[in-house]
Amino acid sequence: MKLVIREYLASLRERGELDAVLPDLLTELGFTIYSRPARGTRQYGVDVAAVGNGRDGVRRVHLFSVKSGDLDRNEWNTASPQSLRPSLDEILDHYIASRIPPEYAALPIAICLTFGGAIDEQVRAEVTGYMTRNTTERISYEEWNGDRLADVILDGILREGLLPPVLRSHLRKSVAMVEEPDVALDHFGRLLRALADTPGATAAARLSQARMINICLWIMFVWAREANNVEAPYRASERAKLEVWHLLKADIGRSGKTAEAAGFVINELFELHFVIWDELFEKKILPHANARHALSSAVGSHASLDVNLKLFELVGCLALRGLWLVWQLAPAKGPVVLNEEYVRTLPAMLAKVNNATLARIDGLCMQLIQIISNNRALLSPIGDWQAIDIGLAFTLLACRPATHGAIDQWTEELVSRSIFAFNVHGRYPVISRSYWDLVDHPSERSEEYRQSSTEGSVLYPMLAQWAAARGRQDVFDELAEFKIESLAHCTFQTWLPDDDSEDNLYLGRDDHGAVLIGVPVTAGSQDALDFVLEEAVNNPHYDALSAVRFGHWPIVLTACRCYRLPVPPQVWRDLLPAVGPLVKDEHHPTGDDAC
Repeated sequence: MKLVIREYLASLRERGELDAVLPDLLTELGFTIYSRPARGTRQYGVDVAAVGNGRDGVRRVHLFSVKSGDLDRNEWNTASPQSLRPSLDEILDHYIASRIPPEYAALPIAICLTFGGAIDEQVRAEVTGYMTRNTTERISYEEWNGDRLADVILDGILREGLLPPVLRSHLRKSVAMVEEPDVALDHFGRLLRALADTPGATAAARLSQARMINICLWIMFVWAREANNVEAPYRASERAKLEVWHLLKADIGRSGKTAEAAGFVINELFELHFVIWDELFEKKILPHANARHALSSAVGSHASLDVNLKLFELVGCLALRGLWLVWQLAPAKGPVVLNEEYVRTLPAMLAKVNNATLARIDGLCMQLIQIISNNRALLSPIGDWQAIDIGLAFTLLACRPATHGAIDQWTEELVSRSIFAFNVHGRYPVISRSYWDLVDHPSERSEEYRQSSTEGSVLYPMLAQWAAARGRQDVFDELAEFKIESLAHCTFQTWLPDDDSEDNLYLGRDDHGAVLIGVPVTAGSQDALDFVLEEAVNNPHYDALSAVRFGHWPIVLTACRCYRLPVPPQVWRDLLPAVGPLVKDEHHPTGDDAC
């Protein structure tokens, strides 16, 4: 296990990785962190500053100057200000004299040379000589190399009391199998589930468990990045976010340092999830969004089913990232249309940041449209439950007026192609989630088979709602006619949280929530929209979810995507009335942008 951790530490980058992990390790050792890594402010050589007992039991101020990998001649002393020796000089010349808080000013000081690897023997003598020359009665030097940090992890955050041998085994296996994402996720999921079944009895114990999950995910991610396949840690990070939210949600609601510490741990984990998302999507997937069939070909399977399943999953992941960006600008209760009128209500002092966020949202929306346009499998869902990913994508596109037209075009294609496939006994959307059932679909060209495969639907009523909201009466009426002629046996329905969802939603447990059945779709009306919106407004259980109460509604959508639950219609209660045809679209995607 120590070898796994040492390799992980040696692969961490300095900025945003090793210096981000270090505070959690120190906290578990009982240190008090008073300065964390920051961007845009001068740190005078100190990346992390903490107060705690050293190995000799003496209470000291520990000043950590962090570098990545091995400490060689280039990392030790060059003209670059990023070298370690200039940072140590800054600590001696500036930091100690003026930056240590008054309450710690009388304590002895340990300057800690921190790096994930080892010291190159070619510079060992220079480093030792520097430390010897500058050691005084008050100031000492410590070497925190990969070996020592690995011991800190094993004896602290991954100590046997928190991570017993059987769970360490799951961590090792998840790391070893990162190139087989399903297997790696299975082992990491067992580790998470064991923790969820035995949450700490105190806030401090639960925080330790959450930090341990964060470190385990970091270890898995760094190994996967080295293997050039980060799908497994991405999927694991989604589950880790949900597990940690469930673990700490009670502590977030408290006041004082407990809530602050819980919020900080959750934020660290979410930031790691976004780092992994960037590694997977920004670097590997989105550069090919505008190339015809590029992503379909990249699935690496000759089976059209595999391409279909992977592309819809990709759309859901992409939309969810965009909705986290929307969350930064939207009200705490849920997403809204981010039009010019709404943006003007945001604080003027944050205009530059808000405009940058809007630009990134617009970029993701355009890339989503390009992916749909260039990969035609996304016009023909094979599973009714793919309404989950489509619903997430609709939610993102609805948040920007410029992309409302794309909802119309995609809805029209989804409806017409699904109806055609049904009529010719083709690969129409079915309720089964079994891979082998989908491989054989349609296994029979009979009316009995069609009826048993389409006993219920969340896809068609959802498409009807969005068609009605956008004023596409022609598409709505086409669905109404299809319902009468071919789907009289099918229950149009949607899913809603209920009073037991709070205890089960974030952990992916079954048997919670409620089903709203009998969603009407009648030609010449918009009754599907009115029916669902009325329930969304009157049903109190969505607003009672902790993620919604604390203003983190994308967590609910993450749980829906991860555990395959339809998007609750309460998410759309402010969007659907605001995307109507009377609301002028600022731009309708055309040409390469069109679906």
